[in-house]
Amino acid sequence: MNLSIPPKLYDKLVEKLGKETAIEVVEIINEVEKELSNQVVEETKKRKIELREELRKELATKEDILLVRQEIETVRQELKGEIEVLRKEVKGEIEALRAEVKGEIKNMKMLIYFLIILMVLLNKESLEFLLKILGIS
Repeated sequence: MNLSIPPKLYDKLVEKLGKETAIEVVEIINEVEKELSNQVVEETKKRKIELREELRKELATKEDILLVRQEIETVRQELKGEIEVLRKEVKGEIEALRAEVKGEIKNMKMLIYFLIILMVLLNKESLEFLLKILGIS
């Protein structure tokens, strides 16, 4: 018989109840102690499982972090693509503006030449001056 109670208590039980009844009481105490110990172990396991589940819900796991990284990389690639498209659009618009400005400059030059010619033709003195320079008169 395994005594899980102090020897003095066992001696008192034997003295008051007799040896056989004391042994039965001790065995009952041992069984109750084992059952309580098992219940404590089971309850501890349940608490650990509950705590682990709560932590998994609240804390980010390595898998969660990996998923977030993948999402960030996907967004980064999408943004790079969109930026490249915008860059090409802006470049195209700039080229179109350059061509338009070149056309406008060409028109302005032609208009200035026309005005100069018109001024020369309409101004008698400037026409004579030009003829002298060219050696025609």
